[in-house]
Amino acid sequence: MTKLAEKKRAKALKGVLVFGLLTAAFYLAVFLNSDMVMKYFTKGGFYALLPVSAAFLVSFIHGAFTSNFWSALGIEASKKITKVEQPVTKPAKRVRPRATLRA
Repeated sequence: MTKLAEKKRAKALKGVLVFGLLTAAFYLAVFLNSDMVMKYFTKGGFYALLPVSAAFLVSFIHGAFTSNFWSALGIEASKKITKVEQPVTKPAKRVRPRATLRA
């Protein structure tokens, strides 16, 4: 394994630990304070932003954890882009119908 790959995996492993702990801490805080969460999240008005922001926060933290997890395992998305050439076709010439008078 190259040094660059080792550094990338080490960085990803740190991310796994950090974001994994953040995810676990967030879930623990929500479940331990479920009464307070329900009180404020169901209040309505301006408080309606709380569940939305909490969902975005969990999504970001868990997404970062998952991304780092796969990178730490060495699984990366393909970055190779292949260009497929399409044959150039001329548009078909459309013959317009014409009305003519015969005498």
